[in-house]
Amino acid sequence: ARPNPLGRLTAVPPIQKAKAELRTEMRARHRSLAANQPNAGQVIGDLALAQGLIPPDAITALFWPIGDEVDLRPLLERLAREGRPVVLPCTPNEPAPLIFRRWTPETSLKPGPMRTMEPNPGAPELVPNVLLLPLLAFDSAGRRIGYGGGYYDRTLKALRQSGSIKAFGVAFAGQQVPRVPTDALDQQLDGVITERG
Repeated sequence: ARPNPLGRLTAVPPIQKAKAELRTEMRARHRSLAANQPNAGQVIGDLALAQGLIPPDAITALFWPIGDEVDLRPLLERLAREGRPVVLPCTPNEPAPLIFRRWTPETSLKPGPMRTMEPNPGAPELVPNVLLLPLLAFDSAGRRIGYGGGYYDRTLKALRQSGSIKAFGVAFAGQQVPRVPTDALDQQLDGVITERG
């Protein structure tokens, strides 16, 4: 139960309770997986390119790793060296979709509100058509659970309404679970790429 603004206790909906329990479990598992696979980001980046998940003309959204997330900076740097546009998410201060700003090796970064690093406001804003995003857990149907802010779900909904977008989760294979609890606000992925494929 949790207090509401009037001071009375309200029940936590079962789906929210299930999500909170899964997040707690997966944070511990995630730490262990990351410690044992420090080169997973390089492997996943190579696989994403080899499997054609990032077309040559794509505007690709990646993420700057925080904590134990898979480190895709080798892929970020490779795409930028090849002259392919890459963007990083910028988190708004209120619940809204993410915006994406162009990243190059010369781009200066600043801390974002969710402990992320993001391009400064002077970097050009672009709309991606390929999105590689972090997660805590996923299942075989493309359901994911993130950190609980809902930013990627709002972003995917907006991008899907306005144009074509392919969204792939980035994870360690050990983050797969039998079923991720979801509700009407959750957006499914087009796929998940791990160090195993």
